[in-house]
Amino acid sequence: MGYDMREGTLVRWLKAEGTEVDIGDPVAEIETDKAVVEFESVAAGVLLRRLVSEGTTVPVGHPLAIVGSLDEEIPDIEDAPSPQENEFAIEEPPRTTSKAEEPVEELPSTIADDSETPAPQTSVRASPVARKLALEENIDLNQVSGTGPGNRITRGDVMAYKDSHPPAPPAPTAGTLPSPETLSNEQAPSTPPKFGEKVLLSRMRQQIARVTVKSKQETPHFYVSSEIDMTAAMSLRSQINKDLEGEGVRVTVNDLILKACIGALKKYPKFNAYFDEDGIRMNEEINIGIAIAEEEGLILPAVMNSGPMSLKELARASKDLADRAQSGTLHPQEYTGGTFSTSNLGMFNVSSFAAIIHPPQSAVLAVGRVSKKPIVDNDEIKIAETLTATISVDHRVADGAEGAQFLVEVKRLLEHPSFLLI
Repeated sequence: MGYDMREGTLVRWLKAEGTEVDIGDPVAEIETDKAVVEFESVAAGVLLRRLVSEGTTVPVGHPLAIVGSLDEEIPDIEDAPSPQENEFAIEEPPRTTSKAEEPVEELPSTIADDSETPAPQTSVRASPVARKLALEENIDLNQVSGTGPGNRITRGDVMAYKDSHPPAPPAPTAGTLPSPETLSNEQAPSTPPKFGEKVLLSRMRQQIARVTVKSKQETPHFYVSSEIDMTAAMSLRSQINKDLEGEGVRVTVNDLILKACIGALKKYPKFNAYFDEDGIRMNEEINIGIAIAEEEGLILPAVMNSGPMSLKELARASKDLADRAQSGTLHPQEYTGGTFSTSNLGMFNVSSFAAIIHPPQSAVLAVGRVSKKPIVDNDEIKIAETLTATISVDHRVADGAEGAQFLVEVKRLLEHPSFLLI
């Protein structure tokens, strides 16, 4: 569920044993280094046996469940470690269910520590978003009153509790300090670090460190930059948004950039490929990734099969992607299926920068802010709205001249934006 992912935590089962499942049906929620995502079945049949308990962290490649026919003999597969054997596990109180029973929404509200005799925990009914928020804010769900169906705790309940009860930082066990291995990302301090203080890495930050180091060590980057006149594009955007009033969709500057990249990828498909030891593999679809900043770090989900989309469809899809990234409801393939990426720091008043390629992709386009500046046009000085774009390219896949051709095509489409509507 992510490049170089090593393990994941099974947060919650969505299907009970004995339930029929089809290919693509969500069967469980998995917490990766970056988010909680749905795990989809890769087989059709009956969920014969669940091999992993909720709250257990298991390595990539370990079986989670067995799907087959009702009369099929269940193979002998070693179960994953129990939650009590895992330092990041969520304690699960004993419960009994029938095979036909639907999965229960109840999950304990606190993370197990490494003490020998942990205090008993009380189960609470809470939505996945509420549980995630409570962990992030260090809030004990046992103290929150639920207003949802069956007194289920909602995100609004957690927010209301947070507003009236500012959370206090957890105190370490007497005489000891938590180690990086026992401190989860939900427990990481949110206050600014002090000079000389050692800041423990969250799971997401560890993942980012692994991926970026691997990319810079194994992928030979080169960079090409160009200044783009966005005056006509900004005018077209304003007119489009005026026409789209009332439809619930709004075209952003980033949508124009995405659309221009898609057009350039169609003309130069090598940048929609990836390097393999025996050749350059061309991707069948354009799945354009968008860098999204979260509190813990950066994620890079993709708009899947964006090639055939109109500008309006792309704007709607990118907004939906960003909304679901914030709520933690992205699909696994949106995390792993990107074929080309974009990173926009214009909202942070950045003029230009170069981004690191996200393996196994072969290129990423970085853009800064749109700003007004004087330019020379036909020997006359005029004020134009411009931005600087920089493409980072895997030199094993393309050369500098090819990178320049790709960037010039992006520039052409943005400076003559009517082509984006064709």
